[in-house]
Amino acid sequence: MKRAKFEDKNVVVDILTKSFINDPHINFLLEKSKNKNKLSIIMEYVFEESFYKGEIYLNEDNTAVALWNTSTKEKLSWRYIYRNLSFLLRVGFDSTCRILKMDKLVHKHHPRAGQFAHLYTIGVLPECQGKGYAKQLINFMIEKMSSTKSTLYLETANSTNIGIYNKIGFHVFHTIDVDGHKLFCMNRKYC
Repeated sequence: MKRAKFEDKNVVVDILTKSFINDPHINFLLEKSKNKNKLSIIMEYVFEESFYKGEIYLNEDNTAVALWNTSTKEKLSWRYIYRNLSFLLRVGFDSTCRILKMDKLVHKHHPRAGQFAHLYTIGVLPECQGKGYAKQLINFMIEKMSSTKSTLYLETANSTNIGIYNKIGFHVFHTIDVDGHKLFCMNRKYC
């Protein structure tokens, strides 16, 4: 695994955009946006957000990526303001409000203090799926965080993924239901 640099932004956005083209959660968040580039816009946004308040890891051949947000807080800056205003103007008010509402519901279940890592998103190019790359990226962070005994979090809207995440120690601890759209909140605690 290698930690992504800002220069890797286009590679990461490409992987995520191709990976999430039919994702039910992303489609739910962006369904009211009329911007034809809305998927790449949100992936650019999540790259920058995770870059400044977390860690991004790519596999060696740049076919899979994991974006982790940690307990690090991003400082208010002109870059932060510009990124958020630009996102609002590009994807629209309705989609931005829906995203903020879901983020609030998700973060309500994260700790207020201490260290943690939140798998913000993970993507594998479609032609490379099924080769264990996502599992390798997650296990890398599990190992990295094991010395701090930090809890790891993730969410999935795809119920098929629950079994996959169970196999590496994650368990559903809460389900969010907004307008019939379910998001399963999972965590992995150290004993």
